[in-house]
Amino acid sequence: MFGGLAGSLLLVSGCATGWINHGDIYVAAKTRGAAPAEATYRFGLPGGDWQPLNEPGAQVVWANSQYPAVIHLDSQCGKHGDSSIEQFADHLRIDFREWNVVSQAVEPLAGRDAVRTVVVGELDGVQQMQMELVILKKDGCLFDFQLLAPPAHFAQGKPDFDRVVAGFSYPIR
Repeated sequence: MFGGLAGSLLLVSGCATGWINHGDIYVAAKTRGAAPAEATYRFGLPGGDWQPLNEPGAQVVWANSQYPAVIHLDSQCGKHGDSSIEQFADHLRIDFREWNVVSQAVEPLAGRDAVRTVVVGELDGVQQMQMELVILKKDGCLFDFQLLAPPAHFAQGKPDFDRVVAGFSYPIR
């Protein structure tokens, strides 16, 4: 049911490496002699009918087994540039056609400002989708959290997505 939706989300999000831990911590891949390209971070768990996916190139992805929706988390450290968090949100909407911003607000997350943006548009010019993005820059790393679902199912996934975002912490001590 959600394979195509998960694949579409991964195209939108520009992911990094595979999910190492199906608990509440993503462990960054080790690099030799260079700064890590991604972060090790903690997040809340969506609970309910969300199933973790092992998608090549994805850090953390869940798909809902009862309705078409995906939650995706990603981090990138060092090489993300100096754009604003609003500009990063715009970049993640790039595969949407005819998209409309429903809302955008700055809110605190992990001691920093994060931008929360909700958009509705056509994904790949075919399917009407609604997407919520939460973008945060902290300690040289960029984090993005995404909920993607058809508009008819978006509200069902929102409380679970909010739980995932609320559980975010970085760095982990």
